[in-house]
Amino acid sequence: MNFWQLDLAVKTLKAGGVIAYPTESVYGLGCDANNLKAIARLLAIKQRSYKKGLIVLVSDIQQALPLLSPLSSAEIGFINQPSTRATTWLIGKRPELSSLLIGEHLKLAVRITSHPIAKSLCERFKGPIISTSCNVSGKPTTLLVSKVRNKMTLKVDHIVSGDCYGQPPSKIIDLQTRAVIRD
Repeated sequence: MNFWQLDLAVKTLKAGGVIAYPTESVYGLGCDANNLKAIARLLAIKQRSYKKGLIVLVSDIQQALPLLSPLSSAEIGFINQPSTRATTWLIGKRPELSSLLIGEHLKLAVRITSHPIAKSLCERFKGPIISTSCNVSGKPTTLLVSKVRNKMTLKVDHIVSGDCYGQPPSKIIDLQTRAVIRD
């Protein structure tokens, strides 16, 4: 892992930029989850409607707490259970949260990443970042940094090199009901 790349990515996030980075499944697009201008730009790059909502990526659930309704210790314990597959949790949100993050949904999608580069990005940034696949909506995703460079170099502010694991998209579970939305 190139720490200078991560430092540059964090500076880019703090400046309101959009980055591409490897995740458990495919390359992702990300920005500061608290910067609405950056989120709007990310959605424009992706050509995606805000109505679908976005996933917030964190290295630890504590990073997402300012965006969420209060969680019980039992809920935090449930979220923190080890998993062999990336899991996105649908969690009650604070009422003032922008529809740019949640779209037309009542809950916020939060994923605790185990990917070493994505996790390090969140830790160094000290906050949540957006995680959505690095592609134009409806177009193929990629595991390869070379393809990201070909298609996104002029659109994003920084590309972090690294390996994706090629896992399926994250499992999605509603924290309150425990219903599996996507397996």
